[in-house]
Amino acid sequence: MENDNLEFDALSQEETSIVDAAQQGGFSAIGDTKDRAKYWKSAVKETIKRKSIHLKLQERDIQKIRAIAYEKGIPYQTLIGSIIHQYAKNNQLSTKGKTSV
Repeated sequence: MENDNLEFDALSQEETSIVDAAQQGGFSAIGDTKDRAKYWKSAVKETIKRKSIHLKLQERDIQKIRAIAYEKGIPYQTLIGSIIHQYAKNNQLSTKGKTSV
């Protein structure tokens, strides 16, 4: 689904100079690009592993989430996954350095 409401800020002067340099061939790869590509492909593969789960949710919550997902133009399952991911990420950050009892 397409979202026509995307807005982007203009590039800063520094960002514009980087884009210009890249387009003019001002950058070159350092080291073995094949090894780096292999490493990053492996990292991405490990990062995006997904597992199916089954949840029982209140019908009212599902209806609200479906409405929000529809407004955003994404599947509601994707929105639920994103909400859980953000919660887990924020909870992980807030508990760093704390010891459990």
